[in-house]
Formats: sequence, structure tokens, C-alpha cells
Amino acid sequence: MKKRWYRKSGIKGLLVLLTIFFVAVSCVGAGAFVVIMNTGVQPLDSKSYVDSQSFRDSVYNLSHTIVNAISNRHILDQASDDELVDLAELNQGTELTHKNTSGLAYRAKDLYDWAKKSSWDRSANVLICRQPDGNDYYMYYNDFADKIITGELKFVFGSEQGQEEYTKDILSMLSGKEYIYYGYTDNSIGIRDDGVEYVADAEGNVVYTDIYNYESSGNNDAPLKEEYKPDGADGILDVVNNSKEWKGNISRAYQYLYEALVEYSDASYGEKILKTYTQGATNINYMYVDTKSDKVYSNINGVTSANYEKMLDKLTSGADPFMLISPEVQDCILGFTNVSSWTESYWQSMIENTGYAGENYLYFVSVDKDFPVLDRIKQEKLAYEKFEPWLVPIMVVSVAAFILALVGIVILTVAAGRNNEDEKVHLNFFDRWYTEIAAGMIVVIWLMGLSILIQAMDSEEMRIIWEVIDFGMIGIWTGGWFLTGWLSLVRRIKARSLWRDSLLRHVLRMIKKIFKAIGNLVVFMSKNTISRIKIAAGFGCFVFAQMLLVMLGFGAGAMLPLLLLLVLDVAVLYWLLKKAWGREQIIGGLKKITDGELQYKIPTEKLSGEQEMVADYINHIGEGLDAAVENSLKNERMKTELITNVSHDIKTPLTSIINYIDLLKRENPEDPKIRGYLEVLENKAQRLKVLTEDVVEASKASTGNITLEMTELNFVELVNQVIGEFEEKFEERKLQMIVHFDEEEAIICADGRRLWRVLENVFGNTAKYAMENTRVYVDVSVNRPNVQLSLKNISAQPLNITADELTERFIRGDVSRNTEGSGLGLSIAKDLVQLQGGTFNLYLDGDLFKVTIEFKMK
Repeated sequence: MKKRWYRKSGIKGLLVLLTIFFVAVSCVGAGAFVVIMNTGVQPLDSKSYVDSQSFRDSVYNLSHTIVNAISNRHILDQASDDELVDLAELNQGTELTHKNTSGLAYRAKDLYDWAKKSSWDRSANVLICRQPDGNDYYMYYNDFADKIITGELKFVFGSEQGQEEYTKDILSMLSGKEYIYYGYTDNSIGIRDDGVEYVADAEGNVVYTDIYNYESSGNNDAPLKEEYKPDGADGILDVVNNSKEWKGNISRAYQYLYEALVEYSDASYGEKILKTYTQGATNINYMYVDTKSDKVYSNINGVTSANYEKMLDKLTSGADPFMLISPEVQDCILGFTNVSSWTESYWQSMIENTGYAGENYLYFVSVDKDFPVLDRIKQEKLAYEKFEPWLVPIMVVSVAAFILALVGIVILTVAAGRNNEDEKVHLNFFDRWYTEIAAGMIVVIWLMGLSILIQAMDSEEMRIIWEVIDFGMIGIWTGGWFLTGWLSLVRRIKARSLWRDSLLRHVLRMIKKIFKAIGNLVVFMSKNTISRIKIAAGFGCFVFAQMLLVMLGFGAGAMLPLLLLLVLDVAVLYWLLKKAWGREQIIGGLKKITDGELQYKIPTEKLSGEQEMVADYINHIGEGLDAAVENSLKNERMKTELITNVSHDIKTPLTSIINYIDLLKRENPEDPKIRGYLEVLENKAQRLKVLTEDVVEASKASTGNITLEMTELNFVELVNQVIGEFEEKFEERKLQMIVHFDEEEAIICADGRRLWRVLENVFGNTAKYAMENTRVYVDVSVNRPNVQLSLKNISAQPLNITADELTERFIRGDVSRNTEGSGLGLSIAKDLVQLQGGTFNLYLDGDLFKVTIEFKMK
């Protein structure tokens, strides 16, 4: 036996350790690669940070932040601190007039100060008070409760009850707190739901007919606790109650206020952002110009709307990298290296989408390449220069280690389960565990350890070096458990024990045994039930007799009862054996008769009782079956011979008649009567020929004496072709065809020529016997696993026969037999469909004629 080095136990152990080591090295490299990538270093990037993609991305992201901040704060330029901001004008995006045009306006400084608060109080509880005229009046809950307590307002109930106690319950409900009343919880129902008729003033006059809580549809229209008053009003409710435009529009008022606060909050945040990018605090120099209004935003000292163009000429002529983007500049002026046209378009889209000036803008950004300030972009530069030289070597080492790990896995896979002593596959104790349990244990333990290591990596305090080490730990953990599971799987496959030791296999086998036992019990109890009952009853009597004899024996002496018991056991055994032998004789006889030996007779000499009677019946059944089969075969032979002989005898003179008619027509007789006679003779001869062929076809179809060439066919296309063939015939009889096909194609297995004959007979039958000026419905429906053709029409003649009679031979729907036809078409169609495994059904309902043909789809 040839010794293989990789089968040695020591080599296998060393390969396992090396494979896990290489997996760990590959993971460490991948982790270091990811960590370096997170610092902004890109693979195969430039050695110089200023020429790298990381630098361009950083400037792009910083520009996005700056332009977005400028866009957010532009509302501060639209109104000074003491100027009014009308909320309707602000919401609609129109130019601010600094007037209270809609009735709801605030000082710009009030909105700005209100928006700067960390959170906006939405605890205000607003009540909707329904007035007698049907209008709504809005009031804060605290104001309403004070008026109830002071007696300025009061609840009027429909019946006498505890006014004071019940008033507290109603106020608790309206306070917006969870209110439990009569077994249910509610905080939004109106006062009329609690027996209150109305709210009256001190003199008893009706003030409000109903009061209920205002409920917002979302955060945008939720009530806000008012920090500042609107212009010319005590509060927003004062505006909604008294302003004609805002009457009843409390939801819209709160929505406009919320959106204004959001806009001023964004402006406040934009201001903070721009302060972090002032000159001297960053290496970025930017300039954003609204070229339509000449509004300039910049952190470059001395830039104004009057001199920004000169400043641009000076800045773009320097050595610092820069980017100048403007729709008015035909070609973007670029100071960055390796910038594609796609990048230019990307910058333009970013500025147009975030800037408020639309397409009327000019944006300039440059970076001091000396990086004198330690800001975000310089920190990225330092990290880039520190880690960039390591990226490619780490990537190469990681890939090489991964390849070596794969080599180790391949060698271990080949050597798994083998040694140099024999060719057997050797399994360890773990390989004999149930397959599913072993796989589940490996996966669960691996996931548990992996989750712990990943959670450690997510720690914000973890340094980069420890993140890389954690990647190595993940590699060791994953490599060890992967090899454990993989090599066990390989050994199981080699030993062909993967399915043999499967828990699922054992469960399925147990279920199969249980079902088999149940089935055997059902079969046993269902066969010859009366006989089983007799045997069970006899055996019960036998056991009872034995017990009785034993009891008697212990009372009168043991010898005589034991002898009687022995004799009784032998007699019962003999009887059971005789019955079993009789059953075997009957079963054997039945098998021979079912196998075709109809002349076989079951011997009845040694049978008795019920078995002898059953055997005698079976013998007579065999005789009757033999006679019936012989008579049927004789009749079929006679029919077949008669049809064959008659059709042959008819064909010979018929062929001569057709030939002589053809010869007479070639003589071109001048007498028109003779030509007419010849036409009639030819038509009748051809009809007789078709009839003869139909008779032969019907005989073959009914006896199954046809060789079918079964192929895959598209049933829908075949029906379409037949419809095309019969379209002119239907038009001649003024029949309108209504066709409905399912879009799904239906592939069936059938003989194309025979199936064409079936469809030709069915459609031909409709063309002959359907009532003129009516509709014919053709439907092909796919109802998996079957496809069905349905053909419906109204018969021209009364159908006073059944559907079964109509499919018999020589039966025609035209009782007067004025139309051409043999009466064999539907019979042939039905037999041919059944021979091809389909179903053929006819339905008659008055004059409605319907035929369905159904096949199983391939």
C-alpha cells in the first residue's frame, strides 16, 4: 500500500494549525484593510493626499455641509429681528411683506429664540367648544376649568344627580388625563356623552352645546405651549377664534407655526455650522454667491458683492487646489487633479439641490495645501499619510493568506478520515452524532462567540490596534469551528453516513413504521370483518374456558383439569389450522382466476361450512366470467370482421365508380343535365367514401386498434388553427364565433393527427347543426394541472335525446337526416380523446349543446 504524506496524523494536525493561522492572518489583514479604508484611504489611490480621491471626497462633503448651512440660514436674511413674519406667506414660499397679511404673524426674533429651545412643549390641552349657532370656539383647558370653578360657567345635566362630584369627573376627562368611567377608559369623548345637556353661564343662558378635546393628526398640528404671542393677539387661539381667515382652522395654524419653528431651527443650526468654518479656524476657504441678488456668503475676509469677481481671479491663480462651480461658466474651472466630467455634474447637482439660489449661483472652494490649521481635513491628511503606505501590502498579505488557507482546506479534505494503514474511512466520536445535532451545535457555539467578539469591536473606547486583533480572534474562532464542521461533514460523506446518521431519517422511518402498523391494522380489520369477529369471539370463549378450568382445578385437584385443558388447546389449534388452510386454498384459487385461469376450480372436498360455500360461489363466478369473456371476444371478432369485410367490399366498387365518374367528366358532355347528374354522382360517391372511412375509423377507435404517436403539443395553438380552418364555414352559416383563451400556454402530450381529427369532428358538428344567426362560444381555460376546451352553441333542430345517446354510433342531431354526415363524428372524437388519456363530455340543456374536452398539462 502506497504511503501518502498528507495522511499522517502529525501532518494533519500541523495542517489544521497552519490553516487556522492563515485564516486568522487573512482576517487580520481584512480588518486592517477595513480600518484603513475607514480613515479615508482608497486602494490604489495617489501617494499624495491632495491628489487622492479621499481628499476630493472630503472637500465635497465639507462643501455639501457649508452649502446646506447657507441654504438653511437664508431665512435670517429675509427679516430683521423686529420685522414681522407672516406664517401663511412663509408656508407658501412667497416673498415676505413684513406685514400681518393673514392675521397670524410673529416677530422674527421671537420665532428665532423660540426655535433655539431644545424642545417645544406640546403639553397644551385645547378644548373645542361648540356654540349654539354651530360654530366652534377654542379654549385652553385651564381657562375653561377656572371658569367652571369660579361659577362663570357651569354644566347642566339632564337629570338630578351629584352636580359637584360629577363636575369633577367631567373636568378630569377633559383634562386629557386617562379617565376611567363606568368600566371603560376614554379621554376624547365630548361632555354630551356623559349626560351633560349643555354649558351655561351664571344666568343659565346656553353658552356651549358640547365640549370635547382637540386631537391632532400628527406632530405638525399638535398644540404648542405658547412662548411668545402673535402680532395683535393674546395667543394663537385668539387669532383662530376672532380672525375671519383662521376661523375654525386651528390645525392649519398649529401646522404653520410648527413648520416656521422648524425652518428657524434649521437656520440656527446653519449659523452654528458656518461659525466653525470661519477664516483662521479651518483650512477651507469658500465663497457662495447668489448671482441673481449678488448676495455673498464667504469665510474669506474682505469679499463683497462688488469685488468677489476680482477676488476669484486672484484665488484661482494661486497654487492651492480649488473647485469653481457655476452654471454661467461653460467649462467648470477645476483646480483638483483627476476630476472627470461626471464629477463636475455631481458637484453641480449637489449645489443646486442644497442651495437656495437654484441655478443662479457661483460656488468656490479652495484648500490651503500647507494645512496650517489642525481641523478635520488636516486630521484626515495625517491619517492618510500614516496608513496609505500599508494598504496595498496588507491587501496582498491578506489575499495570499486566504489562498494558503484554501490550499490547507483542500489537502485536509482529501486526507479526512483516511490513514496509511488501510483504505477505510475512520470516524471519531463526534462524527457519529446525529447530523442535524452536530451541525446545530457548531453553528450555535460559533454564533455565540462571534457575537461576543463583534460586541467588543463596537465599543467606542476600543483602539484601532485592538480592533485588528479582534479581527484575528474572529479568524481563529471561525477557522477552528469551520474546520471542525467541514472535516466532519467530509468524513460522513466519504463513509456514506451523512443521511444514515441523520435525525430526520430516523424520525421519518419511525413515522413510516407507525403509519405502516396502522395501515396493517386497518387492512386486517377491514378484510372479512365477520370472520374476524367470529374468531375473536371464539378465542375469547376459549380463554374464558381455560380460566374457568384452572379455577376449578385448583379446587378439585390439578391433574384432570390440566388434561382437559390440553385436549381443548389441541382441538382449538386443529380448528384454527384447518380454517387457515381453507383460507389459503380460497386465496390461491382467486389469484389464479384473476391471473386469467378462468377454468380453474377450487377443491371443496376438505372445506366445510362457510369456506365451502364461498369456494363454490367462486367456482361458479369463474365459469360465468369464462363464458362472458368468450362471448364478448366472439362478438368483437364478428363486428371487426364484418366492418373490415364490408368496408373492403364497398371500397372496391366505390373506387371504380369514382374513377368512371371522373372519366365521364373528362368527355365534357354538352348536355347540362348530364353534367348535373355527374356532379350529384360524384358528391354522393365521395360522401359514401367518407362514410366508409368513418366506419373503419370508428371501429378502430372503439377497439383501441390504433397506434398513437404521442408528442408534446401546444393545445391553444392547435385550437387556434382549427378555428382558422372553420372560419369561412361559420361565416357561410352566419355563425358568430366568441373566443376566449387564457394567456397561459398549455402543453399536452397527445397524437397531433388524431387530436386534429377530434377537433375537426367537433367543430364540423357545430358548423352543420348550429342554428344560423346565433353565437358559438369557444373557451380554452387553464386550470392546473388540466386544460379544458369548451364549445357551446344553439342547435337548429330539437334535441330530444340524451347526451350519452348522441355519442353512440350512427346517431345524428338532425333527426330528419337532411344534412350530410354519418353520425360517427362525436363517437370517433370521444374514443380518440379517451385513447389519448383525455376526457370527452357532452351536455344538453334544451337546445343548448355543449362539448368539453380536457387533457392533463405536461
